[in-house]
Amino acid sequence: MDIYLTPANTAEQITQIKTLYMEAFPKAERKPFSLIIEKSRDGSADILSIESQTTESQTIKSQATESRTKFAGEAILAKDGDLVLLDYFAIAPGMRNCGAGSRALELLLQRYQKYRFFLEIESTVHAAPDSDRRLRRKGFYLRNGMACMDYLVSLWGVEMEILTNGCTVSYQEYYSLYEHLYGSRIKERIRLLENTHASHIPHHQ
Repeated sequence: MDIYLTPANTAEQITQIKTLYMEAFPKAERKPFSLIIEKSRDGSADILSIESQTTESQTIKSQATESRTKFAGEAILAKDGDLVLLDYFAIAPGMRNCGAGSRALELLLQRYQKYRFFLEIESTVHAAPDSDRRLRRKGFYLRNGMACMDYLVSLWGVEMEILTNGCTVSYQEYYSLYEHLYGSRIKERIRLLENTHASHIPHHQ
């Protein structure tokens, strides 16, 4: 299985991505999908389809092979100057637990290697009903080369940690990305929480 990224340019790709987007992310964390499309058209967002390609023999007796492409997931990124936010990242249900997520993240880090690349995850600092899931997600990103900033943010009322590709992204830079891309609609929906030294918090392997 070979994983690769491709810009979502077709109606089929957009439909697959929107379906997974609605399934994978809670309502409190979703932006209107029409807004994401709008930002992709003005160049401030990238919508990428994660796809897998397998090569299989067409028949048992034949040596001929056939390549098959399958939708494996989505990556939606917001861009501002040298900052790139991995806003939404999800692997399709049938492609999970087979290395597709790690490979897709590796490809994203390569694609945006000249940028300061970062993402948000639901906070692991305080206990929550889904703490195990949050810790597994954080562990995945840490194992794949991401590092924690030492502050938390409240985004749409959800407490978030910020992880980067080893660079530093200050809260003001983080806020400015949202302000530049979304204007006044974001000002009342995002705020800085106390510094936590989140990078020192234990996580599950």
